[in-house]
Amino acid sequence: MVHALEKIWRCLNPGGMLIDIHPTSEPAAIVVRVDQRDSAAGWITESDDYEEYEWADTALVHTISRGLFSVEQQGTFEFVWHADNLAELRDCLKAEWRDAIIDDVTAMHIEDLLKSLAREKEVIVRAKINIARLRKLENSDFV
Repeated sequence: MVHALEKIWRCLNPGGMLIDIHPTSEPAAIVVRVDQRDSAAGWITESDDYEEYEWADTALVHTISRGLFSVEQQGTFEFVWHADNLAELRDCLKAEWRDAIIDDVTAMHIEDLLKSLAREKEVIVRAKINIARLRKLENSDFV
């Protein structure tokens, strides 16, 4: 990942900006909403334990410490998925987030919460996402 950031640095004009967006290493929360009441149902885990997001954080810290970029602004936001049921959520994750795992206990909890006779029911996944605006610095030590 450091190599990719170095390549981006080379491509940017002097003073150019890079917007970095990647998930945090915090597992995404699963909530079941029945009518207007939210109930925690569990977490999405990953087959690789979210390690690539930690690698992205480390790569950014490394290139910033080398003077390639400065952080102008950073923060987090939530990315939210909505599904009508567990099967629909699994289909979405299979297409969009291939290493996501919903363990059996969480799946059973989701199904139990959805057994309500209420008309309005949905499964919600909330993932925290890092976002940062980085400015290219001119660094004579790196070419």
